[in-house]
Amino acid sequence: MFPICIFILCFFCVGFYVLEFLRATSNVSTGKLPGKCEYTIVIDAGHGGADGGAVASDGISEKVINLEIAYKLNYILRAYGLNTVMTRTDDESIHDSSAKTLREQKVSDIHKRMSIMESDENNIFVSIHQNKFSNSSLWGTQVFYSPNTTDSAVLANCIQNSVCSLLQNDNKRVIKKSGSNIYLLYYAKRTAVLVECGFVSNPQENKLLENSDYQRKMAFSIAFGIMEYINTKDV
Repeated sequence: MFPICIFILCFFCVGFYVLEFLRATSNVSTGKLPGKCEYTIVIDAGHGGADGGAVASDGISEKVINLEIAYKLNYILRAYGLNTVMTRTDDESIHDSSAKTLREQKVSDIHKRMSIMESDENNIFVSIHQNKFSNSSLWGTQVFYSPNTTDSAVLANCIQNSVCSLLQNDNKRVIKKSGSNIYLLYYAKRTAVLVECGFVSNPQENKLLENSDYQRKMAFSIAFGIMEYINTKDV
């Protein structure tokens, strides 16, 4: 067990140094992971535009944190040679221009995200969100998964274990099957998960979630879980 922990720690540290070097030189490697190129990771930064999502006590909207982590996740996965698509790349809803009311825009937005998810049978959907609850002591990442495919639970477990091992050693949360309240997962036909990275209602955790270095660590932990999941597909 000890050698495995050392290996994971070394991979974690080396990965960050490699990525920082790649970013500094602006020459990101696109070397492929053998046999893995058929998958595309659809990275979904939750909310956007008029829909800000949960709001922290300092006034920062969830949508801002979601996009920052999504960008970093996209960067890391592409650096490791994986194909990616982002559902949004700026602070805008992706609704159709014909949608006028806020409700129409939200419905159109979620349907377009669903369409992106379902556009290819090899898509893997990972939605980035933040949690909020009245009890400000609650903290920690929790991954929700679509009830429609067994692979969704496998992916969720890989990501949950990765975050807990690499970033949140005291996190005892477990993965949870999505209910109808998470539309994109409940109706997904692809491998699909939603990562609640943390609680913006917890002042200490919210401070971390707004920190760029912590966002990068969170993104790397999620990426490591995704890569572990993909590796299971060739076993």
